[in-house]
Amino acid sequence: MEGKTLQPQKKRFDFVVVGLALFAMFFGAGNLIFPPDLGLKTGTDWFLGFVTYFIVDAGLAVVGVLAMIKADGKTENVTNVAGKFVSVVVCTASILAIGPGLAIPRNGAVTYSLGIAPLFGFAPDDKMALAVFSVVFFGIVLLLTIRPSKVVDIVGKVLTPALVGALVLLIFIGVFAPKGEVMEPVTQTVVKDGIVNGYQTLDAIASLFFGIVIINAVKSKGYSSNRESSSTVLKASVITGVILFVVYGGLAFLGATTGTLWRDGVVGGKVDQATLLINITNKLLGGAGVTVLAIIVALACLTTAIGLTTATAEYFENLTNGKLSYKTLVIVISVVSAVLCNMGLAQILTVSVPVLLILYPVVLLLMCATFLHGVVKNSNAYKLSCAVTFIVSLLTVANDMLLTGKFNWIHKLPLDSFGINWVVPAVVAFVVGAVIPGKEIPKREEA
Repeated sequence: MEGKTLQPQKKRFDFVVVGLALFAMFFGAGNLIFPPDLGLKTGTDWFLGFVTYFIVDAGLAVVGVLAMIKADGKTENVTNVAGKFVSVVVCTASILAIGPGLAIPRNGAVTYSLGIAPLFGFAPDDKMALAVFSVVFFGIVLLLTIRPSKVVDIVGKVLTPALVGALVLLIFIGVFAPKGEVMEPVTQTVVKDGIVNGYQTLDAIASLFFGIVIINAVKSKGYSSNRESSSTVLKASVITGVILFVVYGGLAFLGATTGTLWRDGVVGGKVDQATLLINITNKLLGGAGVTVLAIIVALACLTTAIGLTTATAEYFENLTNGKLSYKTLVIVISVVSAVLCNMGLAQILTVSVPVLLILYPVVLLLMCATFLHGVVKNSNAYKLSCAVTFIVSLLTVANDMLLTGKFNWIHKLPLDSFGINWVVPAVVAFVVGAVIPGKEIPKREEA
């Protein structure tokens, strides 16, 4: 039909595919190894530890996606309240840290060490095997991300069902045929441990950038109006939350039961989180456990790497107004990630982790503050609370990593034991800033 543009066909259950894709993007290596370790350490209180972990991890991640819905899928609509320059710096540094600067190459390295090396009998430090693997792994990432409109469908329809299927197999056997018994907790801070583990997954900051991918993908399916796209993404977020609840709960239970066979080793520091997961899988599934774990790890890391690569490329394409094309960016990100994967993560962590720990609280603040834009319009509230949050985070990192003991007073702030000593100062600064006369926050850009 001449003169008419064919619109993508919307389907009744698109939100299910989107929800599965969103789950897979969030569910990386860290999300896989944290819950079993938490379950073992919290023992009879494993459910309480798991729930707090779930709320802080998945809860904040969903808040981030909802914030992106409210911001029309644009990170600048979330962060511009702190000023345009601050917004660009915070977003750029954050996406580089959770993208090619840390998380993407880490997903490749973890896939090799936990999945490929045990499966094929390679030594963990075999540089040649790692080099070949990194080329293959990031070649696959490149192939599956080169067309952004297809990313969600590929992940949601193909990769996620395989990942969920392998996880369900492991959890099902572990729940109905555990090899160990639940024991008393080895920690006295169950809630704190759950919060700290959930906070350290960094899924909340990733949600802002995954939100770009998900919202754009939904619009490409024909959901052009804000109401339609928001409704679809909201339903998808519910699907994601339900799957994460089941998977996290199952993995925590495996740690609380079968994981107790290595209780002494974990407590003594001789068995780390990754080794614990390997041991549990092998105990439950025998020889086939190595293969099943390799599949789980490979799919979990691959889907997360795909999500992060796509999000990073789309962010920089938007930031440069298309001067850097999506395809060019995907190629560059894949190559850089492959190189860093081979160089080892120790050097990357030295730089990326401190930067991330400083920026993460600022991003969380701006993300949550998005829901107050229509109520508190005084820009001073946002700018002052951001400044205070940044200062508290900077001093905390400086005290703990660079100038040990120079700013010990920073750990006397409320909620410090939960790793969120910036919250109370930020709230106080927000209230003070709100009463100081100032300009209204920039009007939100419409999609």
